[in-house]
Amino acid sequence: MPANSHESPSQPSTASTSSSTMNSIQEWKGLIEPFSVMTPESPLPELYPGTILPGVRFPDLGQEHVEVGTSVTYNSNPPTSGPHYPYPAAWGIYKEPPADEFLVHNLEHGGVIISYNPKQIKDQELTQLRQQARSLSYFNGRIILTPRQNLDTAIALTAWNYLQKLDSYNSTAVKVFYDTHIVRGPECQEGLCPG
Repeated sequence: MPANSHESPSQPSTASTSSSTMNSIQEWKGLIEPFSVMTPESPLPELYPGTILPGVRFPDLGQEHVEVGTSVTYNSNPPTSGPHYPYPAAWGIYKEPPADEFLVHNLEHGGVIISYNPKQIKDQELTQLRQQARSLSYFNGRIILTPRQNLDTAIALTAWNYLQKLDSYNSTAVKVFYDTHIVRGPECQEGLCPG
């Protein structure tokens, strides 16, 4: 992947030429706690026959890569699929959000993103949400927790093609969404996902 000199507020602060090592050597603006994904293979939670996946399913907008700095219009807020930058954001907890175009790449790689409205989720609930994201990362680190200023609800859970909105923090809903969607992005095969 060629380095790109365009610098945006959500873009990493250093450049690299390898997408496989991008997240390990980048310092992401706003990342306060990184989560590790050590191998491409991940535990795949079992889904029982007839399991209904939580969230609203949105039409798939494809997986096209666009140049960093390109602005993309999506069909949901937060987005669940579509054109995205050539590499994903680092997994972990953020105090400033990466650009959507990075985050969509994380979804493609089987990740779950928890977005929260900082005007509605504060203090104790934010502490609980961070602790739950940390706990879930021990099973599989493909998770991002990030604030989202323009969110029309307290919390939004996203995976590839799926969005679930919550009016308040609900640890059970977060866990069920994570368990049913983690490592099921379009680039994952039976728990084997890109970094």
